[in-house]
Amino acid sequence: MRKKQLAWTVLIAGIAGAVGGYCLAQPAPQKDGGLPEGSVFHLDQVKSEPYGFGSIQWLMSRALDPGAEQTFGIVEIQPHQKNALHMHPNCEELLYVLSGSCEHIVGGRKVVLHPGDLLRVPRGVKHQAIVLGDQPLRAVISYSSPDRQVVNFAENNQ
Repeated sequence: MRKKQLAWTVLIAGIAGAVGGYCLAQPAPQKDGGLPEGSVFHLDQVKSEPYGFGSIQWLMSRALDPGAEQTFGIVEIQPHQKNALHMHPNCEELLYVLSGSCEHIVGGRKVVLHPGDLLRVPRGVKHQAIVLGDQPLRAVISYSSPDRQVVNFAENNQ
C-alpha cells in the first residue's frame, strides 16, 4: 500500500510542478542517456511548440530523456479552435482538463469535458477536441509510449 501511495504522491507532485511550477536538481545521466532517479523539466524551461490550434509544451518524451517510457505535456487549444481528427497507433492517451471546456469526439461518440474531467482514449481510436466558449482549453496530456505517433485524418496538423 505504501508504494501505491508514494506513486500517487509522485504523480500529483509532477502535475503540480508542471502546472504551478517548482524545480529539482537533475542528477548526472546514466550510460543509456537516462537519469538514474528520473529527470526534471520545468514548464517555464521547455519550448512551446505552435500548432494551428494552439500549442503544446512537452515535459517528457524519449526525445527529452532517452530513459523515458511515456510522453507527457500541457496542451492549449485556443477558443473556438479544434485539433485535427487523429489517432495514436502506438499508445493510449489520457487527457486531464485544467481549464476551459471542449466537446471531444472519441470514436463514434461525443463527450463534453470540463475542468477536473479525465478522458482515456484507447490506442488506435480516432479523436478530436473542439473548444467550447471564449476560454482556451488547457489540459495535461499523457501517452503510454515515449515516442507517441500521430495519424491525422483532417487539417490542423498535430
